[in-house]
Amino acid sequence: MNRILLAAALVLAAGSLQAADAPAVPKPDCQAPHVPGAAMRNDDFAMKRFKRDTKRYEDCMKSFVDEHQAIAKAHYDAANAAADEYNKTVKEINEQLKE
Repeated sequence: MNRILLAAALVLAAGSLQAADAPAVPKPDCQAPHVPGAAMRNDDFAMKRFKRDTKRYEDCMKSFVDEHQAIAKAHYDAANAAADEYNKTVKEINEQLKE
């Protein structure tokens, strides 16, 4: 009987987890470079500015990706730790129920 109650509680808990909304994730706030027109592509100053802006954009996007990958890894690790703890606890409960 206890196992049936435990199973029912787990099914209800799993259902509520699936219903949770994913958090809103901000988009990168990186300014894309403006490509110089054909007439300006021979202008050294315009091309230097374009290359500088392109590098700034690349660095900003890389920083955004690195930051969010680190956040995702932390959440992934936390979820795995929770699953491990859950499995350990259920195993202990099942062993106690056998006594």
